[in-house]
Amino acid sequence: MKLLPLSWSFILILLITSCSSNDDSPAAATRANISGSVNLYNESTNQVDNSNMTVSVLGIMPLISAVTDAEGKFVLSNVPFGTFTLEYTKNGYGTYKKFGVVHGTNGQATALTATPSLGQVSTTSITGVTASTSANQVVLSISTNPEGSAANRRYIRYFLSTSQSVSETNYSYYSPVFISQINPFEKTILATELISAGFTSGQQVYVRAYGDSFWDNAYDSPEFNRRIFPNLNASTVPAAAFIVP
Repeated sequence: MKLLPLSWSFILILLITSCSSNDDSPAAATRANISGSVNLYNESTNQVDNSNMTVSVLGIMPLISAVTDAEGKFVLSNVPFGTFTLEYTKNGYGTYKKFGVVHGTNGQATALTATPSLGQVSTTSITGVTASTSANQVVLSISTNPEGSAANRRYIRYFLSTSQSVSETNYSYYSPVFISQINPFEKTILATELISAGFTSGQQVYVRAYGDSFWDNAYDSPEFNRRIFPNLNASTVPAAAFIVP
């Protein structure tokens, strides 16, 4: 049985329509939003205005950034899928970076669940550091301006190295943040603690102290292969030295 010319035309139209439908299928998404939030504090423990912190996606052009609202929330719009570093900046705050942010899992937007608490740069200057050694310990005495008190807590961090040029960027050991409520602040370091930190008995060690903030904005940097301390006050004194007991 022969098909009439009209029938062939009908079949051809069906084929063309079918192909067109396949071609019009939506392309897979390659971009989506990244959302998150921050909590902002002064150099102590008092929460302050969460707005106007800029959050930027590093490593892509053109730059994608957003500004936090009064609740500390932000939305980075239309970010290409990938793994990124986010940078948080605001005048009066130390820069904070969040590495390894994976964006676009299953082709979806990313909601950051961890909310960083970020503080202002320290206003505490170090005015004096001494170190005295006894049988099995070292006592550090650190003076600050303003002076620490129960009503005006100051925050201190120190760094140790066998190099006289010890600093926040050249160190073998860094301490946690200590709260100073008396001036001078004193910290006792046992010989066993120094040995655990990699130093040896009889070795000369140098110490330099800085004013820091309760929320220190510190982060581990794969770029420099060390911990970064953005909130330190650069006003300090030369390093003091001691011999490990």
